[in-house]
Amino acid sequence: MLIAALIGVGCSSFSGSDSSRSITVRRGLARNLLISPKVSLATFHVSGRRDTATALDNMRQAAAGRPSRRSYYQRAPGGAILLDNRMLRAMKTLEKEGYTFRVTEIAGGSHSRKSRHYLGTAFDVDYINGMKVGWSNPYYRRFLRRCRELGATEIRGPGDPGHRTHVHAAWPRR
Repeated sequence: MLIAALIGVGCSSFSGSDSSRSITVRRGLARNLLISPKVSLATFHVSGRRDTATALDNMRQAAAGRPSRRSYYQRAPGGAILLDNRMLRAMKTLEKEGYTFRVTEIAGGSHSRKSRHYLGTAFDVDYINGMKVGWSNPYYRRFLRRCRELGATEIRGPGDPGHRTHVHAAWPRR
């Protein structure tokens, strides 16, 4: 019955082997990020599209113990995915270390065809420590370096194609 319900919402990427401990950790991390005054979660997509897969929606879904929705427009595949605990733990660590930042996308939005966003292992940020991400932001390089130290294997920012105004950090595929 559970499998049918998950397939009904397009959760073909849902991992049935996710332990109850892992689910509890994910819920706790998401809840902590939701209430943090240092982490802002966008209620919109940069594209202007409206759906229930914004960064805020994704985090609320994870905090409720549910897979987070992916958008279903342009290249986005739709369905839902469990957010990666390594990524959530890194976001919490960045927050604990004093960074303030706004997350614009997690699993939602439209990205490249093989984007790790669709796997629940990537996030985008457009403000760091109160400043818009761009060449003049003195924090973005250190933020990306810290993401790499926390396990991200794909980091992009100003100077990388398509990342002039935001940073992107992604963890390895599970």
